[in-house]
Amino acid sequence: MGTFIKGRIDYLRGEEQTGREWFEMIDHGENAGRTLRAFCEMDDVGLSRDVSMLLDANGRPRDAFCRVVKHGARAGTALFLCEDGQLECEGEIAATGRVSQRVPVDGQLGYLGLHPLVGDALVALSRGTDEKGTFRTVHGLANSVAPAGDEGLYAMPTAIDVAYLGEESVTVPAGTFAARRYALRWHPEWEPAQLWVHGPDALFLRLTWDQIGAAYELVELHEGR
Repeated sequence: MGTFIKGRIDYLRGEEQTGREWFEMIDHGENAGRTLRAFCEMDDVGLSRDVSMLLDANGRPRDAFCRVVKHGARAGTALFLCEDGQLECEGEIAATGRVSQRVPVDGQLGYLGLHPLVGDALVALSRGTDEKGTFRTVHGLANSVAPAGDEGLYAMPTAIDVAYLGEESVTVPAGTFAARRYALRWHPEWEPAQLWVHGPDALFLRLTWDQIGAAYELVELHEGR
């Protein structure tokens, strides 16, 4: 067994905390990949999100689970199975009932957005660090394209324009880290968000999005074996 990381991210609007995210990353050893787990609470929309995802050694999803509860009622539960050339989704969504999908993908799926920030930060691995300052579209799948991740909740195509902006030293409540900075643009008419990640696994450090006046910061981090 390799390293074990756990921590907490706070969701902020100005000085007000609007939510939080607890997460764990469990390394299964050399070339075996890792498990990412996260539980998110969004007070402003009455939502909780429970996610577990198995990633391969390159940070690509192999399988995942997501359950969303909103205002005390289950909004949707889904299982995602990733294979070369295909993603399968089996779920039950409050708004639409049972869902069973077979979605073709080009080769092995590189990015699956289920909306915990530690998972969303993995888009940095798909973008890489070449062509600094240039936006390139990262194609993948997500269970929602709504900003709060509370609509749809089944597999749907997504495209995020991502630019690598360089390396910086970033201080958050959890400490000071060497970071890579990215700009994320979910819609051509939207102002890009700014994302900072750390290390080869793209550990989430901070995200700011001036368009909605929101900031998200890593406030606790613990490592062990």
